[in-house]
Formats: sequence, C-alpha cells, structure tokens
Amino acid sequence: VLVANVPAVNARSVAEHVMFVTLALLRRFRMVDRDLRAKGWLAGRDHANANTELAGKTIGIVGLGAVGQAVGHIAAHGFDLNVVATTRSMRPAPDKVGFLSIDALVEQSDIIVLCCPLTPETRGLISRERISRMKPNALLINVSRGPVVDDDALIEALRKGSIGGAALDVFATQPLPPNHPYFSFDNVIVTPHMAGITEESMMRMGVGAAGEALLVLAGKLPANLRNPDVVDHYRRRFPADR
Repeated sequence: VLVANVPAVNARSVAEHVMFVTLALLRRFRMVDRDLRAKGWLAGRDHANANTELAGKTIGIVGLGAVGQAVGHIAAHGFDLNVVATTRSMRPAPDKVGFLSIDALVEQSDIIVLCCPLTPETRGLISRERISRMKPNALLINVSRGPVVDDDALIEALRKGSIGGAALDVFATQPLPPNHPYFSFDNVIVTPHMAGITEESMMRMGVGAAGEALLVLAGKLPANLRNPDVVDHYRRRFPADR
C-alpha cells in the first residue's frame, strides 16, 4: 500500500493562529471580554493599562519546518518582531531569522513558539529547568505536540506568576479533561487542537489528497510518497503500464 500525505497545507493557518493567540494574551482579551460582559464598560477597560505591543519583541521559534517558517515570515514582515529560531536541520536561515541554541532562545525570547515534531529528543524539551529560565513576562505558545512541554512545570510556573502566560493548542491527553488546571488561569488560552483548521487549509488538504489519488490511478507514484520502500512490491502487483 502506498502512503502519501499533503505536507504544509495548514502552515499558514497555524501561523495565523500563533499571531492571534499571542495578540490576545498581550492585550488580555480573555479578561477584557469577560469583565466587559459581566461588570460593564469600565471593568473591561481597566485591563488596557497592562496591555503591551507586539512590535519590537523577540519571538523564538522552536522548529523551522513549514509552520515555523510561516510563523517567522509573518512575525518579521507583518509585525516587526525580532525573530530567532532553533532547529535540528542544517538549512540556511530564512530572511530576518537568527539561529540560537534552545537554551539561549528560551532565555532571550519574549514569545516562545513550539513548532517542532514530537520525537524522543523533543519529548520534554520545554522542561522545568528551561521554563525557570524564561523571562518573567514571556509567553509560551504550543502548536506542536503536548508532550514537548513538561505540564507540571508549566502549571507551577503559571501558579507562581513566573511567566507571562501560555496559549496551548495541543496536550499530552486529548481531549483535555474539563477540570484540568489549565482552564483555571486567566492568562492561558486553551484551544482544542484546531490551529491548522480553516476553510482554506481543509480545501488545500482535500485538493492535495485528490491529486495524489489521481496520480496513483494514472499508474504514477504519489508526489509525497512516505513509504518508498514498498514501491518495488507495489510495482510487481500494479505495473506502471497496466
């Protein structure tokens, strides 16, 4: 069986989600909306005194695949952010992106965005020790996989107020239980693994999958074949000139 995927079709959707939740945290949107509805105009407006701008801050991107590159492009060219990144690949740095070690990135970034895959090396990458080295007002945005972050350490940091907040789209346990501690924090945005889901990304995914199927039906190999080791066996069963 040939296996194919449609890579990068949701990269822009995820990147836009990253900027959306970052702005929502910096502008204290959850508290503003809640208090405006429950307590009135002035109660909502009081939160504005603690708002901060996005421009000029340093955003650190962990993982420079399609999503990480999309985040970097929007951050640098759309919001005038200083962009730094860490990656395991040896590809040249994209325009306006500087490379740092993971430890330097954690220490220097105002916003840390996790875009890396879950591997044995990245499991627990954002550890208690690294969380303790984050800036006091730093934000942690996770659109990668839940186990990349040490949940207990992050919850402890949030309770102590030692970081600025977090926006989490992925979790070690999904669905996230309704009584999970993350729901108790005003400075945490929780979303149900939906950063990459938009009308546009779903259309690209469907068109891409259909295109791969049409290639196979025409006797060709998929453009994004994930298991090339089965091709010889596949060709014995289904010759290209059939």
